Parts: sequence; structure tokens; C-alpha cells
Amino acid sequence: MKKLLVILVTFFFLTTIMLIYFFVFKGKVAATADNGRVVIELTQGNADFALDEMRAFLVSVQQINEGILNKNIEQIEKAAKKSGGLVIDHAPKGMMASLPIGFKKLGFATHDLFDEIADSIPVNKNFSQTHSQLGKLLNNCVTCHKAYRIQVVLE
Repeated sequence: MKKLLVILVTFFFLTTIMLIYFFVFKGKVAATADNGRVVIELTQGNADFALDEMRAFLVSVQQINEGILNKNIEQIEKAAKKSGGLVIDHAPKGMMASLPIGFKKLGFATHDLFDEIADSIPVNKNFSQTHSQLGKLLNNCVTCHKAYRIQVVLE
């Protein structure tokens, strides 16, 4: 009886570890593309969501940059909030399980950087600091686009 219990516990433990690996760390990826980027396989709806979010990031970056040039604190704060952490909860069901851990980390870090800009500009009123934060944020964008490519798969 003890031997059967040990076997069952071991089986469930290993199964849990495998599920955590596939749904938290690995995501749904295909072989690396010819250019060295990891191919993330998403359904059409999830791919549309991810690409729409990236376009929203770009709009926010443009508006933040314009706000820095015009010394407009409200514009910077408003643009940064649009792409901050509050939008994370709007991801479609099942999408997070499809994303590899590196992509998730970059995405969460990018949302955090937008929040950092939105929180710091009204307090510090330091446009040079905001410009530096924006540069750090753009490095995340470049890193992500160099490392990953989204490919639509049939549902």
C-alpha cells in the first residue's frame, strides 16, 4: 500500500511540474524562425490582442515623447496610464498560457515602466528623467521584437 501511495504521489508531482513548465514557462512556441526569433503560436483572437496592445504601446510612446517636448505633464501621465498595468487584466482567456516566460516578463516589465512614468512625472516634474525612462521602455520593445515573432495558428 505504501509503495502504491509513493508511486501515485510521484506521478502527480511530476505531472504538476510538467504542467507548470508547459503553461507557465514554455508557452506555445514553434521552432525558432530563420532569423533567430522564437515563434509564438497564437490563435487569431490572441494574436490580434497582442498586436493591438503593441500598437497601443507605440501610440503611448509617441504621446509621451510629444509631452516631453511640450513640457506637458498631464499628457505624459495620461498616455503612460493607457499602457500601464491596469490593462493587463484584459488579456483574452488562455492567452497567458500560450506565451513563453521571457515574453511575459518583458510584457509585464513594459507595463510597469509605463506605470513608473505615469507615477513619477506629476511628482518629480522631471522631463529629463521621463526621457530616460522612455529610453529604458523602448529598449524593452526592441528586445522583444528582436527575440519574438507571433504566428497565427488555427483554433
